[in-house]
Amino acid sequence: MAEVQEGPAYKRLADELRSQIASGKLQVGAALPSASQLVKAHGVSTTVVRDALRILREEGLVYGQPGKAVFVRATPDESASERLTLDELTDGFHRIQEQLEELQPGTDRTAVEELRAEIVDLRRSVAVLQAQLIELYGRVGQPYPRDKAPLKSEDESGQPRRAVGG
Repeated sequence: MAEVQEGPAYKRLADELRSQIASGKLQVGAALPSASQLVKAHGVSTTVVRDALRILREEGLVYGQPGKAVFVRATPDESASERLTLDELTDGFHRIQEQLEELQPGTDRTAVEELRAEIVDLRRSVAVLQAQLIELYGRVGQPYPRDKAPLKSEDESGQPRRAVGG
């Protein structure tokens, strides 16, 4: 007996496709069925298919190539791991920024040096993550979006760039 799923049709379809990606039925690099095939197979509208694919794109699981297809970019585990690691790095940078802003002239030099060492470690981690992302994009046949690099130390004018948010 089939399990009855609840919720909007687009979420149910997204769950189904996510499950197929997680199980390996739809592998990284593989094309998803076309929108018309999904409409027919699941008895849903094109709006439902579009909304389900939007969810999967936002989760980093799929990417589209206009005029071609929508392809699997990563498994749910890989995508969650990337988001978690980048979130941890972002939080680390924000904590360091807050600590640096709290420092007053004449602050203990040891504290400043410790923060600098932590920044160096975080930059190293970011570089490793970027290299891994570039490799992942290459495996799925996509160019790495260099204009959206997670963190840069300087803006176009050569001035140090301040983190936004926090």
